[in-house]
Amino acid sequence: MSEYLQSPKSQALILAAFTLELMESKTNKAGVEKMHEMLADAGPRVFISAVDQVVEQKSVSHEVKKGINKMLNVFYAHLNSLPQPEIKPGSFLGQMVSDNKETSKRFKDFRPVIKKVQSPEMPQKAEKNEILKHLATLKKVDNHYQVMENIVFSFLERQWPDNRCFQILWSIHDDVRRGMIELKNLLEPGNWDLKRFNRLTGDLFFDANTVIFREEKIVLPAIVEAGLHDILDEHLEEVSETGWSFIELKLPEGKVKREKPETTLENTLLNFATGKLTGEQIDLIFNHLPIDITFVDENDEVKYFSTPPKRTFPRTPAVIGRTVQNCHPPESVWMVEKILEAFKKGEQDKASFWIPFKDQFVFIRYFALRDADENYKGTIEVTQDVAEIRQLTGENRLLNWKY
Repeated sequence: MSEYLQSPKSQALILAAFTLELMESKTNKAGVEKMHEMLADAGPRVFISAVDQVVEQKSVSHEVKKGINKMLNVFYAHLNSLPQPEIKPGSFLGQMVSDNKETSKRFKDFRPVIKKVQSPEMPQKAEKNEILKHLATLKKVDNHYQVMENIVFSFLERQWPDNRCFQILWSIHDDVRRGMIELKNLLEPGNWDLKRFNRLTGDLFFDANTVIFREEKIVLPAIVEAGLHDILDEHLEEVSETGWSFIELKLPEGKVKREKPETTLENTLLNFATGKLTGEQIDLIFNHLPIDITFVDENDEVKYFSTPPKRTFPRTPAVIGRTVQNCHPPESVWMVEKILEAFKKGEQDKASFWIPFKDQFVFIRYFALRDADENYKGTIEVTQDVAEIRQLTGENRLLNWKY
């Protein structure tokens, strides 16, 4: 066995190459056995680095996710056998595990309902309502995913250069989100398809369990191994932006739920071309506008976001300094990069999108910022719920407090 001892870096290279072979169906039983021997002592960081290398070469796609699934399935028993670190129950990671445990329970509660609904005919009203009730509960898992995407991934991107692996996890989060939406749509009149229902529920359970397994068997142990768990605890207050999915957020003794960050320069008067404002007044103006604002500088780093009473897309202080590419789901990064490239080249000055989102109709606009010499200085993203505006008709010349 000693002839197979490798450094973690070499193991990651070997594992990445093996994953690419799996994607192309170029391996066999003997090859799998050899991998088990060569990687018998591989730790969590080896798997993180290997996935990072695969994503670097192939980018995120269905095929890449499928290949990584195959690789992790090969090493499922190995990862399960690795010693789990001791986690303090009230710590960030401890609460993460507790939330996952509650998530697993709720998915388990959904299984009997799925077994009952096995008729090619549209489910009866009671069965339909039962499915919708469970989906409404499971939808809360999005809180956990947002904590991971906005806080944990952002934190680890600063610590680890091999952070592209988180693009895969984010993509699977989106698969879970889409799966629940598609299941709900199947219950609309005329949409029922039992075969599709079974496939969607199967995929939903697989993806949700995949997320939990990778968090607890790979990401979490790697965080502890790197000695970052105590530092991550300092970000617990930021979880209050969304909360956990199924457990109550517990903050360290003496801490309270995070309020809006304090503004400095309250009494410093800033002279603008059209007036003078203090830092406090500027902060109040931005945070009372009925829109979300995010500013990205010329180096693609997030430098500021506003905190209006109701944000469409949650933000936490962990996002500051993060590249804007890492703030978006991997499947949409290409569009972000296309916009920024056009802005930097001076080919375009704005880009607009509008989408239904939860109970809102969201209008998203990107504007290029340029100085007096037309030099590109960054981009602002402006997001607004225009559902109410779209309902306006006629005119309203009298005072109406509703609006």
